[in-house]
Amino acid sequence: MKIGTSLRFFFPAGPQTLEIYQSLVAASPPDAFIERPMGDDDQVVQASNLVEVARAAKSAGLWALLVGDNHSAPPTYGRMFQPIPTISRLSAETGDLAIGVVLLAPFYHPLLLAEQIGTLSCFVDAPLIVTLAAGGNRLAFNAFGYTLASRGRRTEELVPPLRALLAGETITAEGRSFALRDATISPAPRHPTEIWMAGTNDITVERAGRLGDGWLTAQNAHDSVLADQLELYRATAARHERPILPVLRRDVHVAETDAEARAHIDPILAEGYRGVGYDELLVGSPSTVIERLRHYESMGFDHAMVRHITGDHRAMMRSFELLGDVVTALS
Repeated sequence: MKIGTSLRFFFPAGPQTLEIYQSLVAASPPDAFIERPMGDDDQVVQASNLVEVARAAKSAGLWALLVGDNHSAPPTYGRMFQPIPTISRLSAETGDLAIGVVLLAPFYHPLLLAEQIGTLSCFVDAPLIVTLAAGGNRLAFNAFGYTLASRGRRTEELVPPLRALLAGETITAEGRSFALRDATISPAPRHPTEIWMAGTNDITVERAGRLGDGWLTAQNAHDSVLADQLELYRATAARHERPILPVLRRDVHVAETDAEARAHIDPILAEGYRGVGYDELLVGSPSTVIERLRHYESMGFDHAMVRHITGDHRAMMRSFELLGDVVTALS
């Protein structure tokens, strides 16, 4: 199994962030997903820590590094580091790791995005991954002047022109958010760019099989749901003659022992964390995390993207070191 990491990109604005998060969760439906900002609340420290995390991912021998996306956070609540400039800076630390972004597709213009990816490739002699998600944050859609109901169509409209532009083609195309006339990009990426689709329900999993080069799962899906979705994804990709690359998403914390790992994570779960419990997390000693990942490998996942649960930078750095042992065992 190949193991990569997706990085925390949403950070607290101050000590009030946790209370605001807990209030939002309390007022939301039980199945709602609300991102919890974690980590230091100083933006300079946040940026510096991200650079250290990229170095740690490289040292651990990980396969890939992704940075995610969100928009329009209230400034009293959190700070969202945007993915293109963030991954551009971090690429100076990652060497030959595959790098990429997880983008909320409805908010991107295909020509501008393709130009940014093409430029990034000039600085990085490594594969690039663009993962597209439809999103679900009503505040973000309101900020862009879009309706939440348009997210599926906007996401699907982005894929064909983006793929063609990244392949060096000259295209004419229209969508809800763009109109292209004889558009092309220069430079084009020097390595083929993979376009993955993030899928959390049957509609988006089917979209991944139909349009994507890979499928990135939900981070909080139960194993039984993952098994059903994997079957749907494989069947859809085969029917549409698309590549089949299922990529497991799980949040992680590795410590010397299971007890130490749980002692660190228990308070975080008690405060509220992404609507998940230990069944959907990778928490424990290296041997425990290896065992869990081998279980997912037996299900049909031979690629995984993990993101650290903790906001404690020192604990995260130690977890990355131990994750290197996991990588070695599973490679």
